[in-house]
Amino acid sequence: MTTMPVYFVSHGGPNLLDDTEYPPNGAIASGLRAIGDEIKALSPRGMVVVSGHWEAGASSLQVSGIRAEPLIYDFYGFPASYYKQQFPHTVDPQLSQRVAELFKAQNVPIDTVARGLDHGAWVVLKKAGLANAPFPIIQLSLYKNESMDMHVQLGETLAELKKEGIVVVGSGMAVHNLRDLFGSRSTSLRSYVEPFDKQIEQAVLGPSSERKNGVLQLKQSKLLRQAHPTLEHLMPLHVAVGAAGDQSKATKMLEAYQVSMSWSCYRFD
Repeated sequence: MTTMPVYFVSHGGPNLLDDTEYPPNGAIASGLRAIGDEIKALSPRGMVVVSGHWEAGASSLQVSGIRAEPLIYDFYGFPASYYKQQFPHTVDPQLSQRVAELFKAQNVPIDTVARGLDHGAWVVLKKAGLANAPFPIIQLSLYKNESMDMHVQLGETLAELKKEGIVVVGSGMAVHNLRDLFGSRSTSLRSYVEPFDKQIEQAVLGPSSERKNGVLQLKQSKLLRQAHPTLEHLMPLHVAVGAAGDQSKATKMLEAYQVSMSWSCYRFD
């Protein structure tokens, strides 16, 4: 069975689905669609998504997919049409159990739960063209903490799935400061966005043997708390790096900046 790549994607909000705001031929939409096309061409056996919008316990996890559940519309103040969006997909209880087994083998408490995909998962996958995908999609939580080390280890536990035909996707944002996005009328790019994005790029695209240490060193960045006032949207990158391992090649699939956000996406194979 072909070993699957790992992806880190930046997911934005539900307005990502607005073709006027994010036109199909624009950099963000076309970049995400290219990722979706790649994944479909791989014919994976399934997908496990880790989103910045689901945190379980400080040292425990949850995994969904034991049965199909409605989507979670975990966003507020948007037009009513966004709350009617659908993302047809299947789930796989056996894949959920397999994920749980991997963590139980590492003595990590994990519960299998009935939960729909949150918008950090379904919105970006829909924009990528993966609605009605011919493979099941389930979601795994983050820890409810800001430990970069623990989230790299979370990804390392998932690494075995790559050899089983499963694509692992970390869905967050490379830079994510909503306060600066909504708190000012200025639409100019904030001074920290590109420099922090380039710190990520240097860590990810540098020698693979140094990648893990590189993303862990982001905790020392003077720009960290400007780029991420809270870290839940950065943690999926650490999960992806852990799942990819230190023998993988990294490719930057998308680079785009927007006020106080970076949309950078990566593939590891």
